[in-house]
Order: sequence, then structure tokens, then C-alpha cells
Amino acid sequence: MGLTIWQPGVAGVSGLRGIRTAVEEVRLGVTDGEAQDLWQLPVDLEWVATVLEADPMRCQGAYLDLQTGEVIPYATFDNEIASDHGPDTRKVEPDRWLFLPSLGSRGVREDMAEFAAMIKYLPMRQRVEQAIEGLGGIHRFRDLIYAEGLDSDWHEFSEQRRIARAREFLADLSVQVP
Repeated sequence: MGLTIWQPGVAGVSGLRGIRTAVEEVRLGVTDGEAQDLWQLPVDLEWVATVLEADPMRCQGAYLDLQTGEVIPYATFDNEIASDHGPDTRKVEPDRWLFLPSLGSRGVREDMAEFAAMIKYLPMRQRVEQAIEGLGGIHRFRDLIYAEGLDSDWHEFSEQRRIARAREFLADLSVQVP
């Protein structure tokens, strides 16, 4: 399998953003040096998803190291970078770091609504939709799906959505991950 390279603005399979393999790039005359910044970066998408859906009032975000793919929480960034790398590399190498903001639970709420819409048994769907509404909706939703035995379906659905959101967020910033 070839190295995958990001190509902005080209439609790909199933409506996903366009990607080409390194072999295709070579055929098109793109050299390794020209495409280096477009190569895939090994990133823990679970960690990126966790940062993105965190409460912005409680989490200040994180930094993604564009050389290693490491995600470093904002709160520990100054101490960890200073001790590991000497001076603050954000100032010395600003292109190395990508800030990942905490965007809140909107994506999670949208996932819950979409999950509820997939439930075929109308009384159950209505109960789940009611649970989502208003303050405390996330907790009521989780309580209900555990009580009704829908937790494994929800976790599978939710995990796929979280990872897709993280991958799309990074792709929008021209960071393609495997």
C-alpha cells in the first residue's frame, strides 16, 4: 500500500476529501520534497477527538506536534516542552505546532440525535429523543441507552463518528492521518 497524500478540493470515494497515493503523485510529477508536508502523520485520533469535544470552559485545548504526531494538552504544554526540548519550541519552530481547540459537545449531541433517528421502534425512539432535550440531556441519554441495552450499539456508532470528526478537522487543516 502506498503512502497517502492529501489533495485539497478533489472529491474522493464516498464523498470524502480527495486523496492520492505516493505512486500517483510520482506519476503526476510531484517529488517527495514537494509533497513531504502532505504525507500522512501518525496521530492518535481518539485523543484528538477527546480534545475537540471537551468543554471549552474546562479545557484549553492541546497542541499537535506536526513532526511526531504527539498531542500535548495545553495546560501541560509549557512545562513539558520546556523540560523536553529546551526553550519553548512554539516560538522557535511555530510551524511545528498546530493548536487543537476544545469545541464542546455539539458534535456529541448531533450524534445522539442521529442515533435516536436510527431506532426503528417508535416508542423507544421517542424516549431517546426526549432524553436528549435540554440541560442534562447527555446524562439522561446515556442512562437510558444503558438501561435499554443499547450501549454497545451507541459506543460503536459514537466511536466511528468521533474518529471521523477528528480526521475531518485535521484534514480541513491539511493534515492527513492514516
